[in-house]
Amino acid sequence: MDLDGTWKVFSSKLEKLKATGNGIEACCPAHDDNRASLTASFTKDKILFKCQAGCGFDQIVSKLGMEQNDFFAPELPAPPKKIVATYKYEDQDKNHAFSVVRFEPKDFRPKSPAGNYSLEGITRVPYRLPEMLAAVQEGRTVLLVEGEKDCDNLAKLGMAATTFPGGAGKWRPEYLPWFKGASVACLPDNDNAGKEGMDLLAQKISPATKQVLWLELPGLPDKGDVSDWLKVKGNNAAKFKELAQDAAVVWKAKKPALPKKPEVKTLHSDFYYPKGFVGNLTNFIVENSKYRQPILALSASLAYAGVLMGRKVTTEENTRSNLFIAALAPTGHGKESARYIIKKLDADLKLECFGAEKVTSRAAIERVLAHRQSSIFMIDEFGLYMKAIFSNNASTHQLEIMSTFMEVFTSSGGSYFGQDKASVSEQQRFELQQPCCSIYGTSTPSTFWQSLNSGKVKDGSLGRFLCFSTGLERPARQRGKIIGKFPKEIVDRCKYFQNMSIAPNKIKGDMSEEMAIPQPEVITYSEPAWEIFEKLEDYSNDKIDNSGVTGSMWVRTAEMAKKIALINCVADDKSQILSDHAEYACELVKFITQNTCTEIFLHLADNDNERVSKRVERLIIDSGNKGLSTTDLYKSTRFLRNSKHRREILEDLTEAGLIVCLKDDSYGSGRKSERWFASEAL
Repeated sequence: MDLDGTWKVFSSKLEKLKATGNGIEACCPAHDDNRASLTASFTKDKILFKCQAGCGFDQIVSKLGMEQNDFFAPELPAPPKKIVATYKYEDQDKNHAFSVVRFEPKDFRPKSPAGNYSLEGITRVPYRLPEMLAAVQEGRTVLLVEGEKDCDNLAKLGMAATTFPGGAGKWRPEYLPWFKGASVACLPDNDNAGKEGMDLLAQKISPATKQVLWLELPGLPDKGDVSDWLKVKGNNAAKFKELAQDAAVVWKAKKPALPKKPEVKTLHSDFYYPKGFVGNLTNFIVENSKYRQPILALSASLAYAGVLMGRKVTTEENTRSNLFIAALAPTGHGKESARYIIKKLDADLKLECFGAEKVTSRAAIERVLAHRQSSIFMIDEFGLYMKAIFSNNASTHQLEIMSTFMEVFTSSGGSYFGQDKASVSEQQRFELQQPCCSIYGTSTPSTFWQSLNSGKVKDGSLGRFLCFSTGLERPARQRGKIIGKFPKEIVDRCKYFQNMSIAPNKIKGDMSEEMAIPQPEVITYSEPAWEIFEKLEDYSNDKIDNSGVTGSMWVRTAEMAKKIALINCVADDKSQILSDHAEYACELVKFITQNTCTEIFLHLADNDNERVSKRVERLIIDSGNKGLSTTDLYKSTRFLRNSKHRREILEDLTEAGLIVCLKDDSYGSGRKSERWFASEAL
């Protein structure tokens, strides 16, 4: 079946189908849908669809009785490649070093003298190296161009020209000695990418050269090069030399256009105290803590409120109130206050919402939730805890801990089945109905980020957490208070949540003993609120597609926002999520996610070498527009093993385009100084 046929069959199987600007919307066949939550569109090579309630691609296709392959156009065989040119690279003694083979459709592949399409173990050299060295010896200018074809065309005119295997973007440090004492003229292609790439090459070669010139040829078409210029009637060697004399200018290193230093931002005070119970509890924690940390108080209040109403309320999409929160603050900044006050509140009112503070296995988690299926795990030193779990030396029990938490988290709207026991004498597998499992972990930022790696970002482990960070500034200190009785409005609201019915027969409480299936109160969305969540979904999808490794952090932003909106709606004693609940939740989650992405950029590393490289990079970023002199850089990096280690890290960061070293007399008088800057590539 072709895609047109698949689209017709697919459309015919949907209910409440309605055309939109770029496709259709309809009820999702994989769940009981009355909102038309499925959107679909049709491109030339595939049919795209998404259920806003979270149903998977395979679930929907299976429910429709169709095949997954039907939704994708068959791949056409790639056209055969034809060799159109072979460029021979020679070393300084004119020995064959390697070749670059050009194919059509356009492609380039390196080839060793032995005939292998690989340069492993082969020393790379600039193109037409013997002619280039001869020109340097004779004091003639060497032309630096984008490709081998340009070099050969210029050579026909009697001029020395060079490039590198792979083009201007494939610079290697071992090329630099060949430019010692050379006068070089850079000829960029006529587009932004060509000019930026050539400018970067000029920066690379300038430390070794006598001078670097810059020549932009007039009349070039878009993306045109010197070979295109030579095709124009009247353009010849004499005219080129005339242009080179009149139009070439001395290249000068530009000060990099530096981005603003990435910073963990502070949450606006408007967000600290939402309406209702959450805001009241947050305020009480702040006023009764040694250090005023409203962001920590807010995070703890949201997590606790979500557990109090867990299994008793849901949205029309079956979004639940459980949250995974990491509260990050430096040592001595008041992390323990919110935890202490909420634990005292829970104990005074005998609410019994707390799970274990030290979790050692899957079985431990299951035992807690079997006793009370709505529980919060408040874990201190959470960074160290995560580090042990994610360590290469972690035991099987440790590896199972986070996977169990993730499974329970995603089972909040359905069922969780415990692990089968190895022995028949042991308790057999049990079922948890709609468990509300929340985590509130506190840690120092450095310990927390050191516990993670890019794999834990990409696989979605971190994306389930809302990371509330205080920043580094020490908070205001106030006189501590002995907490006697809690305010009536807080106590009354806690008892209200405790006594909420979760079944038609008005059974109160958690119902864990009965193992009955809860039927929570359904909280609906107002239309303005729904539109706000839709905008967040669109914003998040754009971030997912364009944010590299941090893209995974935006996958669950809409879900997290709906959880917070649900909590605040019920805490505000409302039966429908209104626009102010939605706006608050969406802006809060966007802020937290963006901050988390900044933290990932600043701290996340997969090994010790990356971690050290990040540290060196941050030193250069912190230097801002002034840059960092080589002397100061060396003084600041004494933590490195030796000078070789320092040189390797600086080379790696430079090669990655993250930093740049410039010689410029604008930063001081006398001899040109060497300074290091954060690159535009950041």
